[in-house]
Amino acid sequence: MLMRSLCISVMLALLPAVVQALELTERDSGRSVSVPLAETVTVTLAGNPTTGYIWEPAAMEREILVMDPEPSFAPDSFLTGAGGKFTFRFTPRKPGKTSVKLIYHRPWEKDAPPLQTFTLTVSVPTAKPGMTSARYRSASGEVLTASFDLNAQRVTVTFPDGRKVTLPLAVSASGARFCDGTETFWEHQGTGRFFKGETLLFQGTLVTSDEVSPQPRL
Repeated sequence: MLMRSLCISVMLALLPAVVQALELTERDSGRSVSVPLAETVTVTLAGNPTTGYIWEPAAMEREILVMDPEPSFAPDSFLTGAGGKFTFRFTPRKPGKTSVKLIYHRPWEKDAPPLQTFTLTVSVPTAKPGMTSARYRSASGEVLTASFDLNAQRVTVTFPDGRKVTLPLAVSASGARFCDGTETFWEHQGTGRFFKGETLLFQGTLVTSDEVSPQPRL
């Protein structure tokens, strides 16, 4: 039992410690997304507070999803009257489903309809204990997914063509290495490599945003 606990602790320390975020913009309004408990969601929307219009939340189940107290604002330029981007950051609190509605309005115009509206449906699935995933993108744009099972001390690698390989944890001088004697997956400092024998079949860097599809972060 002590050796097993030690192996899991070492495995946790070696896996890439990355904060992934699902990054959305105006074009994502109306989408439904799945966001694991360990992930965050950012919504970036264009606006110009010098006109009196600001983006604000109008609806959300706060027991499921919590928003940072205030959105950040980054101006497009330092010219007087320049617009920019409002960015909201949401973090799941517990499994469930909630609608999110953001409105672009002048707060003092109580009876006026918002100039713009952004809507989103967020589902937060129940996390599986001892499971975590990471994605790696190659220079050519192909994506490999590595699903780590900390309890069984193994990884299941899903290749861009859908083929899957499961490998046990192996001793490694650096990084997290999984090998069955023929095939090897090695993660080191944010780079994932898959070998068959001495032949490198895949190499990619860790994906840290929703460039492909929502996935659990580490």
